[in-house]
Amino acid sequence: SDDTPPTPATITIANQTFTPPTSTHLQTIQSRQLHHALTPSQVFCTSTHSCRHGHPQAFGFHPTKGPKLVSGLFRLSCPLLVQAIDEWEGEGGVREMSDWMLRNDHFTDRNGGIDGKVREGLTKEEKIAGYEYSNEMQTQIRTELVERHADFDNGGDSIGARSELERRLGEHNAKKFLESGVAGIPPHQTFDVKCIHAHVADHLCRSSGGSMDVDDENESVTRNGNIIGRKALQILQVQRGVPIHGSAVCWQQCDVNRDVQPGDWNYTPKKNRQGLRSTRLRRKERMMNFQSDDDGVENAKLDENSK
Repeated sequence: SDDTPPTPATITIANQTFTPPTSTHLQTIQSRQLHHALTPSQVFCTSTHSCRHGHPQAFGFHPTKGPKLVSGLFRLSCPLLVQAIDEWEGEGGVREMSDWMLRNDHFTDRNGGIDGKVREGLTKEEKIAGYEYSNEMQTQIRTELVERHADFDNGGDSIGARSELERRLGEHNAKKFLESGVAGIPPHQTFDVKCIHAHVADHLCRSSGGSMDVDDENESVTRNGNIIGRKALQILQVQRGVPIHGSAVCWQQCDVNRDVQPGDWNYTPKKNRQGLRSTRLRRKERMMNFQSDDDGVENAKLDENSK
């Protein structure tokens, strides 16, 4: 009989509700989205809602359970969204979102509103408050994950967990590590979006309810998910024509039950391609060194036999 406990429907960390990964989601993330292996315990959650084809679009990275420390809590894994944001950032998307953060949205007169005015956006102050809230949640989630790791995995305590971090990073850097915000930025730095991928991943993993419906900007976004990630998804869908829930063909890359075909839709980010290329080169060098060692042994035998 299989004594493996069932995967819970949700888990709660820092009063936030998360969706833990299934074994199929883990396989998809590793073999079809990232193209490299992860320690399974590193992935503490996946996006609250899967795409239209049932695949995860983002996942949560445990800060201390992998072979190295990771300050970025959430990673975007959906190849379709990664491609769309790569292209957008290449055209100045980070600057566009940073500029949006620092201005008031427009208000439009309409019949039926209070004094004839209906809100159609957010104020600069509301956006900054939402950004600060996302950063604060990153700090709380990261800290609780580190403390739980000590409590449940190592029989330690929260003080011991912090001491281990300080041993590895030093007291100052350990504090910065725990308190960093989205994409590892300082918690009160709200003038620079830095990485759209990170904000979208944070939103996809922390949002609840109908938060993937990005048409209504007046939803309380400062406390539900990531305010920048939500706005980015809206721009991708409405202004850039990206099918943020999935396209008709993107499933071809993510479906682990389907053999890869030469004409399949596929996207591997440049950074991943470079990493895969480096891995192949290292393997080739090891094989060449191994072959060289074998040739050296064989030549030594021939020299010995010729004496």
